[in-house]
Amino acid sequence: MPRELDQQLDNRPAPSKSEANAQAQANDVAQVSDQAQTNDQTETTVKDRFSVDGLRVFEALRTPVIDQITRHVSVRSFDSERQLPEGTVEMMMAAAQSASTSSNFQSWSAVIIRDPERKQKMQELCDNQRFIGQAPLFIAFCADSSRHKWVTEQKGYPFGSNYLELLLISVIDSALACQNAALAAESMGLGCCMVGAIRNHARDVAKFLELPDGVFATIGLAVGYPSSKNEVKPRLPQSVVVHEEKYSTTTRAEGIAAYDAVMQKTDIYKGRKIHIPGLTPDPEQDTAPYGWSEHTARRMARGNDMRRDLAVFLKEIGFVLE
Repeated sequence: MPRELDQQLDNRPAPSKSEANAQAQANDVAQVSDQAQTNDQTETTVKDRFSVDGLRVFEALRTPVIDQITRHVSVRSFDSERQLPEGTVEMMMAAAQSASTSSNFQSWSAVIIRDPERKQKMQELCDNQRFIGQAPLFIAFCADSSRHKWVTEQKGYPFGSNYLELLLISVIDSALACQNAALAAESMGLGCCMVGAIRNHARDVAKFLELPDGVFATIGLAVGYPSSKNEVKPRLPQSVVVHEEKYSTTTRAEGIAAYDAVMQKTDIYKGRKIHIPGLTPDPEQDTAPYGWSEHTARRMARGNDMRRDLAVFLKEIGFVLE
């Protein structure tokens, strides 16, 4: 290095505290970006929706966004020792707020939970799923109509929207926000698992999170660095779920039978057969082929006792189901 340049570098003023903080944050962002790029490189050989389901790939239309979405898996094993970079939640929430929202009502809220003891309590309220306590971050996404009632009252108007639509738009908005947040997290090299069990004890969750009337938790989202990842699961054939111009059941039976055959070749249902006393064979005799349709039919027949009073709770907090 030339002597003059060496002297100029030695005489530079020390960076200010704000400059140092900015540099530290830039380093964090770079680290997250590097992690995501590393994951992308690693996952080039990982199966995606196209390869798993045998779907045609239109290469001219393929993008990194589509690649990320079609490689999605739920992560239920997190590295509890690895903390998230500063700004993770802020970036996820910016993505969540960019989701579509009915009439710009923005009928959702999110409660961020990082405290280990509070995450442990959420784990207990969500069917005691261990990965919730493992993950460094848990977010409770909520359907929220309380702001709308508040602003209507503040402006001196009667609230004339107490009907089913208010519940629907609030639930849909919260789901769209959660999906955007999850996609943002995955783009940063993180893993996620959405938790429907947050509705198992909706009243207790609302009390724990101090949710006001008009607000209830719809989806939980566990976020962290995966310690292991599942394979991409096969999905129903598009002939069953995608309809051109009008709904059709013409290929339903054939499509579901084909899907059953695919799922029976996996170990997805290993140790997970649903037993309904009086309706299904005893476990030791339950040896018939067991695929998606059998598993789904048994779950629909059994129901979920922990969510049978959800409508009662929603009415208690001000939602109308008519």
